[in-house]
Amino acid sequence: MGRFEFGEYRTLALLGAGGMGRAYLARSGSGRLVVVKVMHAHLAAEPLFRERLRREVQAARAVTGPFTAAVLDAAPQAPLPWLAVEYCAGPTLSEAVAGCGPLASDDLASLGAALAEALTAIHAAGLAHRDLKPANVLVTGQGPRVIDFGIAKALGDGPASAPSDEALTGSGEMLGSTGFMAPEQMTYATEPAASCDVFALGALLALAATGRRPHGGGTAPQIVYRTLHEEPDLAGVPDGEWGAFLTRCLSKRPDGRPTAAEALDWCAARAGERPWWERPEVTALIDGHEEAVARRIAVSADADGEGATRVGPPPTPAGPSRRRVFAWAGAAVTTAAGVTAAVALLGDEPGTRRQPVTSSWRTGTPLWTREVGDLEYGGALTRTADALYVRLDGTARRLDPNTGAVAWEFEGAADVLPSGKTVYVTYSRSGSSSPEVVALDAANGTERWRTGALESNPYRPYGFYSPDGPSTLLAVTRRTACLVTFAEYDTSWARRTNQGQRWRAYGFDLPTGAPLWFRSGTAAQVTALNAAGGRFALASAAATFGPLYVLHERTGEEESSIPDGSATPEVHPGARGTRYYTTRTSVRRVNLATGKASWTRPLEEARVVSPAGDELVVASTADGLSALDAADGDRRWWRDDVRALTTPDGHPLADATAIYATGPRPGVSATSAGVSTWGIHVLAAATARLRWAVPVDGLTTMSYAAAGDGLIHVCTSTTLQTFRGP
Repeated sequence: MGRFEFGEYRTLALLGAGGMGRAYLARSGSGRLVVVKVMHAHLAAEPLFRERLRREVQAARAVTGPFTAAVLDAAPQAPLPWLAVEYCAGPTLSEAVAGCGPLASDDLASLGAALAEALTAIHAAGLAHRDLKPANVLVTGQGPRVIDFGIAKALGDGPASAPSDEALTGSGEMLGSTGFMAPEQMTYATEPAASCDVFALGALLALAATGRRPHGGGTAPQIVYRTLHEEPDLAGVPDGEWGAFLTRCLSKRPDGRPTAAEALDWCAARAGERPWWERPEVTALIDGHEEAVARRIAVSADADGEGATRVGPPPTPAGPSRRRVFAWAGAAVTTAAGVTAAVALLGDEPGTRRQPVTSSWRTGTPLWTREVGDLEYGGALTRTADALYVRLDGTARRLDPNTGAVAWEFEGAADVLPSGKTVYVTYSRSGSSSPEVVALDAANGTERWRTGALESNPYRPYGFYSPDGPSTLLAVTRRTACLVTFAEYDTSWARRTNQGQRWRAYGFDLPTGAPLWFRSGTAAQVTALNAAGGRFALASAAATFGPLYVLHERTGEEESSIPDGSATPEVHPGARGTRYYTTRTSVRRVNLATGKASWTRPLEEARVVSPAGDELVVASTADGLSALDAADGDRRWWRDDVRALTTPDGHPLADATAIYATGPRPGVSATSAGVSTWGIHVLAAATARLRWAVPVDGLTTMSYAAAGDGLIHVCTSTTLQTFRGP
C-alpha cells in the first residue's frame, strides 16, 4: 500500500473499504495508533455528504467518557475529507457473544453498567445515539466501546445543540436498525429522544443474555411488526430481577423506560468484581483481533515488486485463512463518512440464516500482475470490451486485458473517457491553468484532435479573463463533447450564500473538436454531469440538493431547470430507461424520463445497487448481497456469506450473467457480518450459485475492480492482478 499523510497521521495499512470511504490504520507523529477514515472522491464532491461529516464530527467531539471512542482530529473541508479516530481492536458485541456464549447475571450487569455509562455521557452532551446495536459496540481490553454517531441527533438542551445543526435526513426515512429501534423511531409518533437509546440498551442486553434478539429475526417488516405489537421474548434471561428490568427498558412507551443514569445505577449494583471483558475467553478473542491487525500491517509492509509479472497456476486451495478483513465499524456505510470511533473485525450476529456452503468448486487462473501504483487517490480503472485503462498521477495507459502489456500512454490526463474507437481525455498543459479536451485513437493512442486552451474559445464572451475552476467533468453524446469546469466550495457558508467561482460549460463537435457553444452558470459547485438523449444534465450544488440544468447538446441552451434535481442527475427529459436508487431502508426503480418510481421495496440498510442485465438488480447491504426482480422488485435470492466486489464508483460489480463478490474459501462457512480476505467468488446472476472462485493475495487492500470478457481485474495496494475463469 502506498503511504499517505493526513495532517500529522501517516498511514500504515488499509483496514477496510465500503461504499462511502476507506479506513486506514495510521500512526500519529507521537507514535499513537489511530484509524484515519477518508471519504471517497466521488462523495467528496457532494455537499450533503460533507455537511453530514461536519455534523458527525461535531457530535462525536461533544461526547466524552470511558466507554465511548473519541474523534481525535478531522478535516471536513479537505479535498478528500478525513477524520482520525481512536484505535480500538476487538470483536463486536455480537461476535463476542457468539464466541463466548451468553452472559451470566454478574457479567451481564457489568456490561450493562458500561453501556449505560456510555449512553449517559452521550446524553449529557445533548445527543441521542439513535443507532445503538451490536455492530456499534466493540469489546476491547478496556471494556466495551460505543461507537458511530453517524445519525446522532441533538436533543436541544445540551452542548451539541446549535442552530446550525440542520436535519440531514430525507423526509420519511427510518433511522436506526430493526431489532434495536424503539417503536417511536418506526412510527414517528414522537421525536426520537434519549429514551430510544435505552430501548436499544435493553435489546442489546437481552441479546447478550440469551444469544438472540428479543423481537426475533426475519425480514425488516416482520421485526417491525413484532416490535410494535408483540411483547419481547425474554426467555432465558438470568433469574431474579432481570426480566422485569429488561421489560422496562423495552417498554413500548418512552416514559415507561428508565433513564440511562437509572439503568447505570441498577446494573452497577449487581455487577461482579471482575468485569466480563477480563474473563480469559473474552481476552483471548480480543487478543486474536490484535494479532490480526499486526499481521495486516506486516502484509502491507511486505508488499513490493514492479513491472508486469506473469504468474503460474493457482495454488492448491488451503484451509481457511485466519486473517479477516477490517471494515468500518458499526453502520458507517449508512452515512457519508460514518464517525465510527474504532475499527472492528466484523463477526456474526446470532440467528442469521445462511446459504449452504459449497463442497466442490472450480478454480480461476491468475493471468498476470503489474505494479501500477496506488489508485486510491486520483486514480481510475476502466474496462471496455477490448481494453483496460489505468490512470494515475496524470498518466493514462491502455493495457491489454489478457497480458497486461501497455499499448500506449498519455501524459497530463485528468479525466479518461473511452467511447467506441476513441478515448477522450481532459488534458492539463504544464504551466497552464486552462484544461483542454483531447481525442485519441483508442487502438494506438494517436491524437485525432484537441480543443486548445479554453481561454481562446470563440464562444466565450469577451472579458472572461478570470481562470476556470480547477475541477473538471467530461461527458459525450453521439455528436457532442461537454467539458465543465468549476471550483469546489471551501465552506458551508459559501455554498449557502452562493459565493465563489462560477461553473462554465463548453460544447465541442465530437468528430472534429470544433467549439460549438459556451455557457456560464451560477456560483455553484457541480456534482455530476450526465449525457443522454441529446442533452447534458448538469447537477448544481447551490443547495443541499441544487437544481439540475438540462442543456441542448448542440446549442448549450438551457431547455429546463429541475428544482432539487441534482439529487438524481440521471433523471431528466432527455433520458431513457430506468435506474435504481436506494435510501437507508428501501430500493426503488425510477423511470428516467418521468422521474416516477414503478416500484419501491424495503431492503434494510441498502447501500448501493447495480443492474445485472435486464432482469435483475443486485443490492449490496450490510448483511450481504440480494437480487431483486427488475420487473416488480421481488427478491429472487440473497447471500449472507459473501460481500459485493465493487466498481470504482462503489456499486456492485455485475453483468447479465455474473455477480462478482468477495468471500471465504468455498466450503468454509463465513460469519454473516464479516467479509473474508480469502478471494473472489463469481456467482451465477440468476441463481447465486458459485461458478468459480480464486484466492487473491492482499484483498484487504483492494481499491478498484473491473471485469469483462471472462476476466476480473483487481487492484490491491499498488498491484493490479488479473484472473480468468475456468
